[in-house]
Order: sequence, then structure tokens, then C-alpha cells
Amino acid sequence: MPRRVLCIEGDAEVRARVKTRLEREGFTVDTSASGLEGIERALTSRPDLIVADVHLPDLEGFELTARLKREKALEHVPIVAVGESRDEHDDAIAAGADGFVDRAADDGQLGAELLEYMDGKRERLTEQGERERLRTLSGTMAAHLEAALTGARRANARLLELDELKSAFMHNLAHELSTPLTPLAGYLRILSSEKLGPMSPQQKRIVDSMIHSVTRLARVVDNLSDFASLQAGESPIMEGAVNPDQLADEVVAEQRPMIRDARLHVVVAHAGGEPVIADPRKLRQAIANIVSNAVKFSPHGGEVLVEVTRQPGKLRYTVYDQGPGIRSLEQERIFEPLHHARARGTDEARLPGSGLGLPVARRIAEAHGGRVWVESPPRTQPGSLARQFTGSKFVLEIPVRPADQPTAGKAPSAASLA
Repeated sequence: MPRRVLCIEGDAEVRARVKTRLEREGFTVDTSASGLEGIERALTSRPDLIVADVHLPDLEGFELTARLKREKALEHVPIVAVGESRDEHDDAIAAGADGFVDRAADDGQLGAELLEYMDGKRERLTEQGERERLRTLSGTMAAHLEAALTGARRANARLLELDELKSAFMHNLAHELSTPLTPLAGYLRILSSEKLGPMSPQQKRIVDSMIHSVTRLARVVDNLSDFASLQAGESPIMEGAVNPDQLADEVVAEQRPMIRDARLHVVVAHAGGEPVIADPRKLRQAIANIVSNAVKFSPHGGEVLVEVTRQPGKLRYTVYDQGPGIRSLEQERIFEPLHHARARGTDEARLPGSGLGLPVARRIAEAHGGRVWVESPPRTQPGSLARQFTGSKFVLEIPVRPADQPTAGKAPSAASLA
């Protein structure tokens, strides 16, 4: 069997030259451009020998050697360092390397030297020399650790700064967009009401289409604003009376143009009962985002169910669809801002969107003290309809109290419930 060599070298030209030379001499050669990748390849391929540069882009050679020697699976695999000076030689051997090859040596001798190490050759330092080099290495490693910690602190501070800038940008953008949208939506409703005069059926359809487009744009703006506020913990819950069944009906009614265009059959299953206390605007936004997601990804002519259920102290909205579903590895990531999941069973990205609808829905639920989750495919089917939903099942659940029950105290804020 050919001897297997793993060459860890940051210089692409040197890496290619070593690979070519060793393969001519009958070795099987795997290569890596960095120390961390080299560790992974070594553990995966189990080479007969590892040859590594003493200066890699991400790790020093002695750090790589010390890390590899910790692996029981590699304890009998010789490690040969490649460098230029006597100090590099001594550092490598002190760190655990079994040999050292001078970078300036003739490539024609490399294969023969590596065979000697495979056959048992080992280099050692004197006891005194090893102690001295280990002291030097410990100081160097401490300095590297200190530099890494300092870099991590700076990176963390920068991330916090960028997060604040992102929230401020979203707030400002939402404000700039909502300023012209508000009168536009108002004037369109006045036209639709025909208070300024009757319209022809064609004009009516045009205005209705414009109202639908403005409503969709307003939801995107609300998502921008709500996400920034909820992320910063600056969006308190404004309690009010909510009729759960009526809210679901109104959300679906707002989606009627999209539902009609896709020829979907959307059913709302009511729970009945009296109004409850929640934030009417935010809850509507959350349910609209989930229903809009189901409508967007349902197949032409498919079915969607919006099921309202109630338990003592809890309100639940469950939205079923017959879409392509979501891969299991991405079922949590879809609630991350700006993430676009891929459909189950395919590598194709899903239809574009703002990437904020589902994250905002989850944050609104959490601000109420509730939660949102997804099952794809649904683990259980609805009990209210004899239909099969094979796509996804989104569930929003929040704690509620009857609207006629007095509040026990101040409404919780998003910050206190996040």
C-alpha cells in the first residue's frame, strides 16, 4: 500500500510542489492550507505521516504539533516540521514534533527523509535544551492567548456597536418609509369608499390592487420597526381587548388578493369564546406574518388552515399548509433575522422576502410571554378538518386572560420577557 502523507502548508506554490514530488515517489498525498483544516483532515484520513510548516496562517507550527499530539488516534503518527532555523528546529521538537526538515534542502531528498521517520527515526533534544525551549514556548503561547483574548474583546465590542447601528438604521428606514405611506393609504381608502365620486368596475379593481400592495408594504415597514424595537427591548406590550376569531378572519381577509391569485382555499377554524387581553396591533402583525408565509409557499390550488384554539389561560393560533416544507436543520434558523430557508428535499432557496416576518412573529410572542415553533411535516393533523397537510405547521401560543378580568399590574415589556 502507498504511504499516506498529509502536507499542511500555507504557501500554495510550495504545497503543490511538495505534493507533486512525493506523488512521483509513490506516496499518496493529501494537503491542507491551514492548521485547523489540517487537524480535521488528519483525524479523518489517518495518514502515515504529517509534514507541516512551522508558520501557518492560523496557527504556529508548535501549536499545531501540540494539538495533534493530544489525539490518541494520532499518537503513533510521526510529525515532521518544516522550517529554516535552529530555533525553529528546537521549538518544533520541544513541542512534540518527531523530526525537522530544512526548507532550503533539496526536494529530491524529502521522500527519503520522510521514509526514515515512518520507519522509526525520531529526533530528541537534551534535557536541558528541552526545558529551555519549553519555557520559551510557554511564554509565546501565553502572549498568543493574550492577543487572542484582546482581539475577541475588540470584536465583541464592535459587534455590539454594529448591532446598535443596525437597530438605528432599521428604525430610521421604517420612519422614512411610513411617512409617505400613511397619507397614500388614507387617500386610497377614500377613493375606494367612493366618497369623492363613483368609480367604474375597472377603476375599483385598480384601486383595490393598490390598497393590497400598500398593505403589504406597510407590513414590511412594521416588521422593520417592530424587529428593531423588540431587539432593543424598547417595545412594551400595549394591552387591549382582542377577539381571537375576529382577528384571524381579518388577517385572512387582508391576504385575499394573494389567496385569489394563487387559487388557494384558506379556512379559518374558530375557537369561540369571549375577547381576551393582548396587544392587538402586535398580535395581528405576528399572525399576519405567519399566514402570509403559508400563503406565499403554498402550491397553486393548495389549502391553508388557520386554526384558533383556546385552553385555560392560553391562546393558540396554528397555521397548516401544503407547501414544500422546511428541512429539519433549518427549522430553527428560519426564526433568525434575514435567513431564507431552503425547501425540504431540495437545495433551491425559497422565494425571496424581507427575512423578518417569522423572527418578528417569534419576538412578539415572546414579548407576550409565549412562543412560536414549527413542525415540518406536521407531527399531528388538525382535528377540526378532515384534510391532510403535508407541508409545515406553525404554532403561536401566548398566555392570555379574559378581557373582563382586571389587570394584576403593569403590562410586561419586551425587555423583561425577552
